Amino acid sequence: MRKRLGPNEILGLALGLDVAGELHPLAARDRLHDAWIELINGLLDERPVVMLVEDLHWAEEPLLDLLERLVREVRGPLLVIGTARPELLDARPSWGGGTRNASLLWLEPLTSDDASLMLEQLLGTSLSERTRGMIVERAEGNPFFVEELIGTLIDRGILERQNGNWYARELPADFDVPDSVHAVVSARMDLLPPTEKAALQAAAVTGRIFWGGPVLELIGGAETDFALLEERDFVRRRSGSSMEGEREYAFKHALTREVAYGSLPKARRAALHARFAEWLSRIGGGRDEHASLLAHHYAEAVRPEDADLAWADEPAELERLRAHAARWLRRADELAVARYDLDEGVALLHRAVELEEDVTVQAELWREIGRGNALGFRGVEFWEAMEKSLAVCTDQAVCGETYAELAYQTSFRAGMWMRAPDRDVVSAWVAKGIELTETDSAARAKALCADVQWSEEPKVETAREASRIAEKLGNPELRASAFYARSIAAYNARRFEEALEWVQRPLDFVDTLNDPEKISEVYEATVPIDAMLGRFNAARTMAQAFDAATERLSPHHRVHGISVTAELEELAGAWQVLRDLGPRVEQAVNENLVTPCVRNPRTLLVCASANRILGDAAEADRLEEKAEALGMEGYDLVLSAPRMRLALLKGDFDALEYLVGDLENVLGRKHSYWFNVSSVAMRLDAFVALGDRARLEEEAESLLELRKTYIEPFALRALGQVRGQPELVRRALERFEEMKLDWHAEQTRALLAS
Repeated sequence: MRKRLGPNEILGLALGLDVAGELHPLAARDRLHDAWIELINGLLDERPVVMLVEDLHWAEEPLLDLLERLVREVRGPLLVIGTARPELLDARPSWGGGTRNASLLWLEPLTSDDASLMLEQLLGTSLSERTRGMIVERAEGNPFFVEELIGTLIDRGILERQNGNWYARELPADFDVPDSVHAVVSARMDLLPPTEKAALQAAAVTGRIFWGGPVLELIGGAETDFALLEERDFVRRRSGSSMEGEREYAFKHALTREVAYGSLPKARRAALHARFAEWLSRIGGGRDEHASLLAHHYAEAVRPEDADLAWADEPAELERLRAHAARWLRRADELAVARYDLDEGVALLHRAVELEEDVTVQAELWREIGRGNALGFRGVEFWEAMEKSLAVCTDQAVCGETYAELAYQTSFRAGMWMRAPDRDVVSAWVAKGIELTETDSAARAKALCADVQWSEEPKVETAREASRIAEKLGNPELRASAFYARSIAAYNARRFEEALEWVQRPLDFVDTLNDPEKISEVYEATVPIDAMLGRFNAARTMAQAFDAATERLSPHHRVHGISVTAELEELAGAWQVLRDLGPRVEQAVNENLVTPCVRNPRTLLVCASANRILGDAAEADRLEEKAEALGMEGYDLVLSAPRMRLALLKGDFDALEYLVGDLENVLGRKHSYWFNVSSVAMRLDAFVALGDRARLEEEAESLLELRKTYIEPFALRALGQVRGQPELVRRALERFEEMKLDWHAEQTRALLAS
């Protein structure tokens, strides 16, 4: 198969092949999408292409994301037709209308006249009034029901084909038709010969797509007339086959398979699943492309609720099948995560943990479930899985790795909960991670990085130890995290040039990183330090690189991408730029509403500030109301600057006093890189507006030591105002002009003029 894929080997991910190698799941997903786009573009170079994708309501997020990219990025005449039930719009609301170059066609139930016309066109003959009325009434506008009722008439000999035409006899007086489509399909199956009915049931165990060989094996080799199943319109033979050497069929409708499968006793189902898994393993040699099928069938064979019934007399066989199920579920999870199909991966691991009796393995499985949820920014589910891992864990090393991962992901993704993580609880996780992990292990380095990231007073020696371990292990992603920890420690010590040096080091090896998220973070991390040092051109360059790096990741990442630019322009006072960014910000936030993120409300508040400063109070109020309605709790520091600015602009001094009083001195606090710089500057302006000279003097004096930084002119200006010393205000103006912060300079000139 790999040979046939050639240069597009990455497409093997769609077949379950392990072709991602060491690629991070996000990178693998991007390459898979790129390969599909390249493949379709190649076809479009030759001719127009029509692509039909049925039953999209059953599609998972990765497929929907791919279809969006195909429509957006391919070049040439491509028509994508998708069929789905209305619930698809719950997952993709934007597909309901307003999407460029797209249209939506609602298929309403057939009218009585349309159903009658359908009958005439399918049969090429007219039915009696009674027969036609019975079909139309019972079908209730469902085309599939119409077809099944026609099949019932054929099966019972009321409709007969003679000389190429259909002829209808009158309905018998006692003729009765079930009143649901399920019942009609079931009744039609009961009219099949026993062997063909058994084959149809065995095929239903195999799946919507099935092959003749294994079905015959499942029913003991009995001679089966598949042509009869085709003739009765239960299945269709497919032109090709995805299983080499096997004739491939498909159930005409998912409901037909559902009814056939449901008609099997549970013990019989389990046995058939096991036999099909054994056949597939034998024929396919246990290849990765069959991993998801093997995982599904082995797991279905040993479902906990049915296992005792199905294997009551064969305990050894049950244990053997469970072992196979556990192995293939974990392998299928690895392959799913490799293509960034996180939902499938987590679902597979949940099935694996249900079957696992070893508590140490259970703990490892729950940790992997947690990690999958963290990658998908599902904070609550992440915590729940990690807590379950710890609840069953008895091995110190395994527990230590779980604590380290729990602390690491929480500290680096601290904004993905509706309520901010409890500082003491996370600190306890950090301490346990450091205590229980092995010296010089990757888990120990993660715990140390989390300690630096989470601590209000990060220690240089902790960051140094993390980077020593990372350098020894040579893992690029771990090195980038450790160097970031070194930067945090230096920043907290107010050694900003050293902090910049550490945070820039990963740029030297960014090409060796496999994790697209980590690549984007490398660009992101430099922005606030450049801004703190007044290097706004350099900061904008890196903000643009970060924004571009997040564009092809998740909606959550894209919110971060636009938010960093907004946060930078907030510091610069570039309010027109921010107002122009407003529509894109709001679109990004709307697309990310299902994922809690503190940057959702914060960036809306920043845009609200821009509109209020530029005179659009109504738009400012709308954005502020939308931001506050998101209900994020415990993120006072993160949200403080735009909230204080809005209160000041509105003259709401009670709110301003509350906001100022709610914060301690924040320069060395958590999130120091991102949000405390604007908070410090706004806090100084708030003290001036409130006439609180005592608190201003207490805080601003020490800030004057931050020479040649973004904060210095704000401290100078605030002290100059409350002390009545214009020379301090003039010095502030000079610094604003040096950093080319035009709006802040203009505000300062106005103060001097007044």
